[in-house]
Amino acid sequence: MLKKERCLIYGGGGFIGSHLAERLLDIGYNVTVFDKLNFSGKNISDFADRLQVIEGDFNNEIDLKNSLKGIDYVFHLVSSTLPASSNDNPVYDAETNLISSLKLIRECIEKGIKKIVFLSSGGTVYGIPESTPIKEDDRANPICSYGIIKKTIEEYLYMYGIISGLDYFVFRLSNPYGERQNPHAAQGVIPVFVNNAITGETISIWGNGEVVRDYIYIKDAVKVLAESIRIKSESKIFNLSSGKGHSLNQIIELIKDISCRDIKVEYKKGRNVDVPVNILDNTLAQKTFSWKPETDIKEGIELTYKYLEKLNVR
Repeated sequence: MLKKERCLIYGGGGFIGSHLAERLLDIGYNVTVFDKLNFSGKNISDFADRLQVIEGDFNNEIDLKNSLKGIDYVFHLVSSTLPASSNDNPVYDAETNLISSLKLIRECIEKGIKKIVFLSSGGTVYGIPESTPIKEDDRANPICSYGIIKKTIEEYLYMYGIISGLDYFVFRLSNPYGERQNPHAAQGVIPVFVNNAITGETISIWGNGEVVRDYIYIKDAVKVLAESIRIKSESKIFNLSSGKGHSLNQIIELIKDISCRDIKVEYKKGRNVDVPVNILDNTLAQKTFSWKPETDIKEGIELTYKYLEKLNVR
């Protein structure tokens, strides 16, 4: 019997990482999750007996070195900042995300890792687009530190791919949503809006609600991420998205329809870090990975609603 290949997911205890871990386990890989010390294991609790867990500090070189022993593939999902707040301290953003990522890349090369899959940001690396849907080779001018750091890590991966033969993929993810996403976090409008609808709290929106985003259901997204480690491609950067745009007001109307609840909305002054429209062209990902998103926005919100409704009645 052939030995199972081992995948390491940095940030594997989070929303995206837990779904990716579960998908990789289901298709036959050994999985190790690396997350911060004393992280909540609730996202992986249903399948924790099927994987290995490492608690450590992503900024600690020793922890990085030790975690890579016996690993074949690496998924880099870690970020210590958020788009909306990253401009408050770009130095911290660079120190904790860029520098640590460079150390990880170096260690992966030294350890002979077969491929690094890096989760970039389709919502921030492009900045204000000249047209939509945005293609991978469109001009990228990020207007927040978060996007600048993600783009810079992409460039370093390209550099190491040229000079050392490092194999890698970059996925510019749009706005993922679904089960296990924290409805009390500062990122992820769909679970926040859904949870507020369930609890009767007011939904706060920056601007007039006409900001348009591309939302992808999490289980659709991780199918591509998991599949990518066995695919060879000359293309290295992919938009991972639904390819469709919805405004915040449209999302609220869908939640109203699904929940049959009256939703209170408060509109606040808009923020200059919010790009007005962001819709990503996913044609390249569809072609390369023989994939297409299967879950439309209404079905995805319904699944998210049912999940959060169960949590609220416990």
